[in-house]
Amino acid sequence: MQQQFNPYSAPSVTIGRSTEEFSELESVRLEYLSHEAALKAVGSLFLIISALVSSLMTIFTSKFLNEELLNNERTFVLSYWVLVPISLYIGIKMRRLDHSIRNTVVIAGALMMFAFPFGTIVGPGVLYVVCCKKGKFILSQRYSNIRYRTPGIHYETKLFTK
Repeated sequence: MQQQFNPYSAPSVTIGRSTEEFSELESVRLEYLSHEAALKAVGSLFLIISALVSSLMTIFTSKFLNEELLNNERTFVLSYWVLVPISLYIGIKMRRLDHSIRNTVVIAGALMMFAFPFGTIVGPGVLYVVCCKKGKFILSQRYSNIRYRTPGIHYETKLFTK
């Protein structure tokens, strides 16, 4: 028997897809999406570190510009300028989830633990996010290919953090 069309009925529209309809690549991407956001947060952390070190070193350089820097113990402080391009490079590559940056982030995270008190708190977190099983998989060439093939899937921030 044929159903009759009711013009006054509520529209029946399905928004989104059920989880059974996702392809294998999309399901892998959805599984690792929250850890992907954590790795991007590590990249943001390195970009913030770069900005802070750059601003502090600008202040120190302008203060000590008139003094003799070569025969001064404050010359060591000016060597922190090296950290700015390194942390900027790490931050940009981590925000892009580039698979070639993993070893550099592990070294930077290990060195970060020597920077008391901030680095001793943040360093182990950076190492955990990068070195755990999910972090190794996300920072691999295989996951880069999965991200390239599933461009429509993005991490959505939870409502209580907005």
